[in-house]
Amino acid sequence: MVPAMPQLIVTAVGPDRPGLVADLTRHVYDVGASLADSRMVNLRGHFALLALIEGSSEALASLRRKLESDGSEMGLHVEMYEAAAATSRAPGSVPYRLKVYSNDQPGITARVTALLREHSVNVEELETRVESAPFAGTPLFVLEGVVTLPQGTSARKMREELATLGEKIGCDIDLDTI
Repeated sequence: MVPAMPQLIVTAVGPDRPGLVADLTRHVYDVGASLADSRMVNLRGHFALLALIEGSSEALASLRRKLESDGSEMGLHVEMYEAAAATSRAPGSVPYRLKVYSNDQPGITARVTALLREHSVNVEELETRVESAPFAGTPLFVLEGVVTLPQGTSARKMREELATLGEKIGCDIDLDTI
């Protein structure tokens, strides 16, 4: 088995602007590291990055120094964390796509994820947004994600419980195999 390469988790936030992603990723490339997993998004004018970067210990130390010195010049607040050894999904867990639609209202994400927690369902990815819904006349809340059901958890039962919650809070909730 090949030993795992050292990893660094980087978070960065600041005002969005053209070229920001190129500036950040150039630093990763320049030190000889690799962008393994990342999420970058413009949150209504605010840039946010979450990235897992792999490289030699020397490359990651160099990247740390570069981002500590150049982060503020790029207009970013940057934080970095040494990543612990990677873990994979629990054995026997099964991934599903979760999708929730509703008129926008407080508490949707909290209530849906609380139900998932009750069943030890792990949230692998989660994205929420509010979209214009001209046909409805009100903003539409959308939650999309990937969740893994632990071994032995019935997808049918989970769908039923999500449907019951959806009726209670006025949401359409779908749980589909990937």
